[in-house]
Amino acid sequence: MRLIRIGVASVSVKVGDFDGNGARLRAVIEAALEKGCHLLVTPELATCGYSLEDRIWWPDIAQQSWGSIEDLAPLCKGMAVFIGLPVRMDALMYNASALIYEGSVRGLILKRHLPTYSIFYEGRNWAPWLGGVTEHRGVPAGDLVFRLPFGNVTGEICEDLWAADSPARGRVLAGAEIVCNGSASPFTPLKSVQRRRLVQGVAEHLACVYAYANLVGCDSSRLVFDGGGFIATPDGIVAEGKPLTRGPWALTTGDVDLEDVVRLRAENSTWREDAVRGVAREGVLFVEVTEGGYTPSPLADYVAQMPAHFFMPSDEAEREAFLDELFDGLVLGLRDYFEKVGVFRRFLVALSGGRDSALCLLLAVHAAKALGGGREAERYAERVSTVYLAHKDYSSGATQSVARALAEELGVAFQVVSIGEEAELALAKAAELVGGEEKVTAIARQNLQARVRG
Repeated sequence: MRLIRIGVASVSVKVGDFDGNGARLRAVIEAALEKGCHLLVTPELATCGYSLEDRIWWPDIAQQSWGSIEDLAPLCKGMAVFIGLPVRMDALMYNASALIYEGSVRGLILKRHLPTYSIFYEGRNWAPWLGGVTEHRGVPAGDLVFRLPFGNVTGEICEDLWAADSPARGRVLAGAEIVCNGSASPFTPLKSVQRRRLVQGVAEHLACVYAYANLVGCDSSRLVFDGGGFIATPDGIVAEGKPLTRGPWALTTGDVDLEDVVRLRAENSTWREDAVRGVAREGVLFVEVTEGGYTPSPLADYVAQMPAHFFMPSDEAEREAFLDELFDGLVLGLRDYFEKVGVFRRFLVALSGGRDSALCLLLAVHAAKALGGGREAERYAERVSTVYLAHKDYSSGATQSVARALAEELGVAFQVVSIGEEAELALAKAAELVGGEEKVTAIARQNLQARVRG
């Protein structure tokens, strides 16, 4: 296992308030360190505020934003942190996310997709990063994947998540295991539900971990941001931040196992083929970050965050719907197999008096009712038989009575057949193999009669 703890932060910022924004970022970084995070994602343009509009061209905006991340860098020891800021390169202004690790800026992810529709008009001032790698202030910038001690990490910014040609795709196929998205996504009712669905879909589609952080509150413009945040794996949402929190910041953390990502990719032939072909790999730079160590998150914490019902939904109504659909799927498969193989006359179910065989009988009865398109459902009992395989040492009158009652309730034939002779023969052969009946353990004896039943 390769367990790491990820934090996603909602931060309430004010346009141009570098001291105040910096203090809030400092507070959330310290909180993430205290919680043992290996990686922290903060929102888009968290140093200066999103709604800069034409003020983005004021000479000190980019300069002070860079100063902010340099002030915060010494805090980032033992934890990698993405912080959003504007970056000016000659006459072009880019929306960037800086990765800070072990006290210094290691690289800049640059935003590719600029929304210029509805309430957005980013294309007025910002330049899109169209791919490749450059340098800014002595650090690489552009299409980067960071090789950190715990795994391969990349980033993208807000709208990049919503685009059909997400820049993260090429970096993931090149080897990135975690995608970090800092966003400034405005509030509309239930928008968080849409984001959740999108983040989970990308994690599944790209077979990666996806960490999403969003601004919260009004940054002194006309926009309100609803915060929240998600940490998703291909198997589901690991942690989810509450939207519309009213504090200056909120931190959500979750533990993931990056070896699960490796396993899923190895099992997925389509993912492997795309990676081998090098889809969009050219132009991606791997930034080696070898300093610092890596201590895995506690296994107990990873286990504790797992859903109480494992792979089933936690909500009772959703769980009932899940089980109903699973049952119907099994019935459909059983009915079709019976009909399409074309050699069966009836279903035979061995009942033990337990729940497993009871479920099997229910499936058989429903499949029998569905034969022939359900046109002769009332004749299902002619196509289902049950048997109770009795053994003097491993059967009881109680279980036989339960099995009989179940068959009678469902209206199907029931028969008791002894397997004593066959079990004794199996025991004799086992004793011959191990050098004496006394050497056949109780567990072995029980398994022998179970094999006879099977």
